[in-house]
Amino acid sequence: MKKISLGLIGGGIAVVIFLLVMLWSNGSQLRALLFSQAMPTTYFSHFDYIQPSLYQVSGPVYAFERGFTRSLVLRTNEGIAVIDTFSDEHAAALKLSIQKAFSGEPVRWVIFSHNHLDHIRGSAIFTGAEVIAHADTNALVHDWPEAGKGIATVTRSITGDQTLLLGNLEVRALYMPYSHSHTLYGFYVPSASSVYAPDMMFVKTLPPFDFPDFYYPGYIRALDRLIALNADHYIPSHTGRGSKQDLVDYRDMTVAFQTVVRREILSRGVESPTDGPALREALRAAYAELQPKYGSWHGFNDMFVPKFGRHVGGTYLGY
Repeated sequence: MKKISLGLIGGGIAVVIFLLVMLWSNGSQLRALLFSQAMPTTYFSHFDYIQPSLYQVSGPVYAFERGFTRSLVLRTNEGIAVIDTFSDEHAAALKLSIQKAFSGEPVRWVIFSHNHLDHIRGSAIFTGAEVIAHADTNALVHDWPEAGKGIATVTRSITGDQTLLLGNLEVRALYMPYSHSHTLYGFYVPSASSVYAPDMMFVKTLPPFDFPDFYYPGYIRALDRLIALNADHYIPSHTGRGSKQDLVDYRDMTVAFQTVVRREILSRGVESPTDGPALREALRAAYAELQPKYGSWHGFNDMFVPKFGRHVGGTYLGY
């Protein structure tokens, strides 16, 4: 499974690069336009309006948000549990907020939703906590010795679905294989009817660079599993706050992109990813169809080309 997950990254990036090369051939004016839009400088800073804040979702379930990132915070009779720490800066602000809100209550557990470094950096600040994550996480982090600094070592490995008893609180860790990495978990707190959907819920926003590391069929299965819980509260790990309907809308947008791009590619023949002009035609057709419905979503224009390329790759290669 590890090899498949890493392979998706390379395949997705290769397709995007190929697409950019095809567009490059259209002349200097197009190249200038492409470069002006190639790196979306305001995609992430758009969320700077979200100031550091620890807020109650329901009962023992809290969330800490700061800009683009949001952790889940669980209050139990034996201490605090934190799911995802994101960065040194986020983790430091999170720790300070917990100390102010829950003075004298230690952080007993740190849980990683999956192995991606952008979700687990900064975790080492919570010294003494038990660190819970998928069994392959330590090995995957070890592959990135420089980027992995400041990341706590997993001390309790889990596989498959797990019911975590954190003090008096039951948390269901729902394993989402072959989705967004092979180590991904979603989290459900039944007593608070709350779901934490790390990298599985973006509110009226296209995901950054369209998740090169995701397997489309499994990803949709993961989203459907979270939706089927029919919880009262859904908490995204990124973007603004949202509801179950926002998750449904995000799921439908993902399906729409795959459906449209797949149709445009297959209608031009399965060999079209090696045909620059046909690929360009497919891109224009897909944009014309999807923009009226999703053009107002944050990042639509910034991320359309990499998202198109990722779905081309998925259609052509079967992921």
